[in-house]
Amino acid sequence: MDIKSVYEKLYQHWLKEFRQIGLTQLTKENYNTYLEVADYIKNFKLNQKDDINHNIVNSYKDNFDFLINDFSKIREIKLINAALSLQEIDLNCLLEAEKLFYQNLVSAIKGFEKVKVIEVVERAESSKFSDTVNVIQKNAVQTEHTEAKESSPRDIDLTTKVEDFNYTLIKFLKKAPPLVGIDLINYGPFEKEDIANIPYKNAKILLTEKIAELIEQSQS
Repeated sequence: MDIKSVYEKLYQHWLKEFRQIGLTQLTKENYNTYLEVADYIKNFKLNQKDDINHNIVNSYKDNFDFLINDFSKIREIKLINAALSLQEIDLNCLLEAEKLFYQNLVSAIKGFEKVKVIEVVERAESSKFSDTVNVIQKNAVQTEHTEAKESSPRDIDLTTKVEDFNYTLIKFLKKAPPLVGIDLINYGPFEKEDIANIPYKNAKILLTEKIAELIEQSQS
């Protein structure tokens, strides 16, 4: 086992990772080689009286440990920053564990953003509905004070004050978890090929994320 050449390769890889903004290419084979040599040195036995070789082996061990740990930490920080900014990265540069880590982070962040959007919409809808109720109550009080012969109750159309949710017909391209529409109705969960008629603001998120596609409806 050529420890020196593997160490030099690891050092150059770490140096490149440290210097460049994006992630370097890391294959499973290369990473496993680094780990195997590090383990080999860690378990290598020397005669304790051979002080020179003993110091060399310990030096290699310490350096391998530092480079591998720091190398992994730099990549982890880059993955977190990329996920927080929803930056697209080349998944071919990553180990399988790194891919899962990055994809789960992105999913969690996107899910959080969707929840924030829904909460804002729900608060806005709640405020508009409260304003509508106040107007209705005010009109009802005014009606009570009109003369009986002229006071036939005036119909009030609640729907004219409530925002149209603009329901949109979509078809799911993949499985999707349940969601709460901005109309406060629970939808889902959904299977691939399912068709649903949901509020446009909810549908827009699913269309943007390529989870569903719009079903064009012919105009009659």
